[in-house]
Amino acid sequence: MVGVWGVIGGRQRRSEAPIETLCWDGDEVVETTVADEVLVTKSSHGAVEDPVRTDGHDAIWTFGEIHGFEGDTYENRYAGCYTDSTYAAHLYRRHGLDFARGMNATASVFVHQREHDRLAIVTDRLGTHPVYYAETDDGIVFSTSIQAVLAHPAVDPAIDTHGLYSYLAFDRVPGVDTPFEAVSTLPPGAITTVDLATGDLDTERYWHLEYEPLDRSFSYFVDRFVELLQQVFAERADDDRRYGLLLSGGSDSRLLLAAGEFPVAYHLADWMSREARTAERIAFLADADFRLLERLDDHVERMLDHVPRHMNFNGRFDQAHLHGFDARLREECDVLATGLYGDSFFKGGLVPAFDLDLGPVGSVTPPIERDIESVDDYLDVLDGSLPPFIETPPELGAVLRANLEERPDGSVSFHGIEYASLYELALFGPYYPLSNDSDYHYFGLTQMVPQWTPFLDNRFVDLARSMPVRYHLRRDVVNAALSALSPALATVPHSETGVRPASRFPLDYAKRYASLFWRKHVTDERSPKPYYSRGPWRDRGVVLRERGFGREVLERNDALLEALPFLDREAAYACYEAHMDGEDHTAALYTLFTILEMPAVEAIAER
Repeated sequence: MVGVWGVIGGRQRRSEAPIETLCWDGDEVVETTVADEVLVTKSSHGAVEDPVRTDGHDAIWTFGEIHGFEGDTYENRYAGCYTDSTYAAHLYRRHGLDFARGMNATASVFVHQREHDRLAIVTDRLGTHPVYYAETDDGIVFSTSIQAVLAHPAVDPAIDTHGLYSYLAFDRVPGVDTPFEAVSTLPPGAITTVDLATGDLDTERYWHLEYEPLDRSFSYFVDRFVELLQQVFAERADDDRRYGLLLSGGSDSRLLLAAGEFPVAYHLADWMSREARTAERIAFLADADFRLLERLDDHVERMLDHVPRHMNFNGRFDQAHLHGFDARLREECDVLATGLYGDSFFKGGLVPAFDLDLGPVGSVTPPIERDIESVDDYLDVLDGSLPPFIETPPELGAVLRANLEERPDGSVSFHGIEYASLYELALFGPYYPLSNDSDYHYFGLTQMVPQWTPFLDNRFVDLARSMPVRYHLRRDVVNAALSALSPALATVPHSETGVRPASRFPLDYAKRYASLFWRKHVTDERSPKPYYSRGPWRDRGVVLRERGFGREVLERNDALLEALPFLDREAAYACYEAHMDGEDHTAALYTLFTILEMPAVEAIAER
């Protein structure tokens, strides 16, 4: 899967799709459909029979994957011979657009309803495959790519400063907003219809994420978690696609290896570090073929050269970790499974907690929940800051407050998305909608390879939002499930902490920080190069100092630095030099490089 782009309106249909933005590496199949007042272009890896026609000649396109349907009983999509769009058409025939309410998917679905003369766009519960749109004088432009929307000549690229400052401070723009005044994001869990004759747009929300904890024992949640894992793998038992697993030295992806059969396990690294050796041992115990994806030395520069043109202002270019291996992965497996969001949803990632800075010793996160009783409390949790190269920077708190509305019933709206309370905004805001995630890893995967992220299944999300805070913070359902499914895999120590997943809290908590302290300050393995690490990721700050490509990026974009009204050119160079002299401006500089290499940003200066 790669992307969808479309236009609505008579004159708009004559526009050409921005193919370069929709295609990741040029090997995609691109299909364009023109019907009535709508044009839709879809690019994908491999031939896909989209659109699928219904008996009434309505047309359906799907971007992502539909897993099943939650009605009176659960319907498993993989039990039949369906593609995603043929299954969406099957659901549409039975339920009309109300199929969205029961759809278990990580996908957006586009339905051209010819009889009603409208286009309907359905987003899944979390908005895992965002859709962006802009209204023009003659219709609407929509796409899974912000930059593809902006490529249309009728779309004004004027900057929304609040959205831009949010991206510069937090590496994402929350809710339905973007850094551009004319471009918005369709909300998650919604059915949006566009009248093809008038261009009128109407959005109905069919689902909201709410926290509904159950007062049940920890063993109840472990049992339910294990049951769900076994169920989602059993549902794919008849799926004849070749599955591979992206394996780390932690416990989330290891748990998937314990629950299902993967003939191949891939690990991304620079060298056979402690994490790589741990992943190799795990793969051996699970009888999976271990394959090391060993990065080239110029991996970061290669990402910078390719990735920014595909990004949607969430995350940084250097988080497209599998870039350069995508063609190999598509050749060797049909679906790549990942354990992404397992830690976010089940290992304390949702709950606002304290980070205690212990100076040179490091930092500690006590398993204690933070109180969120006021807007100030929430802003403290965000803990962001604008980089030093902003021209006339605003007060960040004022920017955030301007987009947060408190209501008499205690609910809040933040950047156009409603939450039941400030607390639930703090709880779910980083991942609801999923485009709020400030890490590009998942979104890069959706561009590069057909992938499966089990923990985004509706049923896992429902389980996570029903777990009491005490279990999120002080217990570990993932490790408990791993011990239940594979005691052998649970005895292999975590590569980073050195603690076995089978350990129990609070012993696990104490051992984890003791081990981290010992490895950081007393003894640790030496890496072949200064920027290699014992884990899966490079030290990006050291990469910048050692490889020295930063100044070339700034000089290559010198005219753009001068032209963009929100950047201070001299301050950008000064920030880079300060980093090279030992200060840490890694995040700010990588965000700046991402922006400078985006075609959409270059278009701002040109217009």
